[in-house]
Amino acid sequence: MPLIDFRARPNTSEIMSLYDQPGREFHWKRWDCPPPPKVELPEFMSNLAAVGVDRAVVTGRQVIRDGSVAFGISNDWLNGVVGQYPETLIGFAGIDISGGDAAVREVERAVKELGMKGISIDPFTAKLYPNDRAVYPVYEKAAELGIPVVTTVGPLVGKYGDPYHFDEPTQDFPTVNFIYSHAVWPQVLDWLALAYRRPNVYLEPSIYWINPGCDAMWIAANGALSDQILYASAFPFASLDSMQKIRARWSWSDEAWHKFTYANAARILGLDDA
Repeated sequence: MPLIDFRARPNTSEIMSLYDQPGREFHWKRWDCPPPPKVELPEFMSNLAAVGVDRAVVTGRQVIRDGSVAFGISNDWLNGVVGQYPETLIGFAGIDISGGDAAVREVERAVKELGMKGISIDPFTAKLYPNDRAVYPVYEKAAELGIPVVTTVGPLVGKYGDPYHFDEPTQDFPTVNFIYSHAVWPQVLDWLALAYRRPNVYLEPSIYWINPGCDAMWIAANGALSDQILYASAFPFASLDSMQKIRARWSWSDEAWHKFTYANAARILGLDDA
């Protein structure tokens, strides 16, 4: 079966150097995943192929200060990476949603000039709730351009990842597909309820899927929400072969597994065989 990993960053020096500062050891220990070694891009691509990944979404992340990237990677660098392997890698531009008009201009530039297929936002680094009206121009531009929006949530972002803050924008922008990364724990049922209410909400439960209370996610993925839950490894913060562990731990129908690992993502990405 074909496989799409909806969130995988290459463990090159440019990426790994963002997460090897003092104090980060606590997070790697929590994830039960030692940081992988820094490698060149071709080795990362070989590792993707070795675990059977056909396409991978590479999400950007940016904190902008005084017009420059203070933390994260530039979208031009990301475009250069994706451009080397366009048949496999799909770029989602990192957008600092605190940037106002500049953020909106960067969305348009990333899509129209760089060819990015979506955007990735981080309300917790911007210190803005996702339903803050200051963020709405970014959503409006995404709707205009017809692109999906990935948002980082999960236990490490605290109050900025509360699913109730996402209820309004997902209702106000029904044509935008919103993908919530790490959206499984600790508010598993609340995230499932949001997806149940909103057909434009997609959940990927990377990293935290094995934590206590997460079984409901897999029941939903095999049942009522099989069209709205999709696979992502979140590499390098979890192993590239996470899909094998997920398949082994829970019972899956062939149809549900195909949706989880390929069809749902392909539909969001507008792939021809979706």
